Amino acid sequence: MLLARILSAIAMAVVFVFGLFALDKIGFMFFLGGVVVVGAWEWARLSDITSQTGRLSFAGLTGTMLYGIDLFSLQNVLLYITPILWAGAFFWVVCYPKISSWKHPLVRLFFGLSILITTWSAFIVLKDQVNFVTWILVLMGLIWGADTGAYFCGRRFGKRKLARYVSPGKSWEGVIGGVVLTQFGVLIFSFLQDFSTISWLTLAVIALITVLVSVLGDLTESLFKRHTGIKDSSQLIPGHGGVLDRVDSLLSASPIFVLLLGIVGWL
Repeated sequence: MLLARILSAIAMAVVFVFGLFALDKIGFMFFLGGVVVVGAWEWARLSDITSQTGRLSFAGLTGTMLYGIDLFSLQNVLLYITPILWAGAFFWVVCYPKISSWKHPLVRLFFGLSILITTWSAFIVLKDQVNFVTWILVLMGLIWGADTGAYFCGRRFGKRKLARYVSPGKSWEGVIGGVVLTQFGVLIFSFLQDFSTISWLTLAVIALITVLVSVLGDLTESLFKRHTGIKDSSQLIPGHGGVLDRVDSLLSASPIFVLLLGIVGWL
């Protein structure tokens, strides 16, 4: 199992790097679209759609939506629904288990469809930028930094539960550790880029919001998994579960990150 996990991780890293940096825009759209469609197939399971016909239908609907978004160039517009989506998710997590409106399969399907298409839109918007590589590395650094800081600080200092009934393993100390580590990374990046104080503070705020939303994304997926009674979204990746299990932070972080970059005029 360990060997399969290691080989899978290496293969995923190679495919991920190739897809991000080697493909042109059209190839990248299809590559990312394929990942999103597979993610939709998995998300249907989180929405209590157990039949293969139902799951494939939802995946097909998602792929059709991506085609329509590109046809009418709606990528930038769709990013503006991101704050609404995560405000709703925040309400669900904070009020769990008192609020049950999210439990309806159609609500979960709509939420999943929305975060999948906004994630795809965010990466397509980024791919169009001349500084695509820079911003994608910053985004990945924020996600990995937040996860790393949360893991080590949570293990060492974690006492206060972040959301006891949703994800008992997460602590406030872990969140603070992730925020501190990412802010340190922002400081180094800003220094290397010779940012002004205003630009540094702007990026620091964007990073803070992005990290907090990524934490909310993890909690929301945990909420759905807990209700459905499953540990992994699928078993497609040996030793790693499903696609959604590997990109859950990206689903929440990337749309808000790209939206904020656009709002401040950096895209």
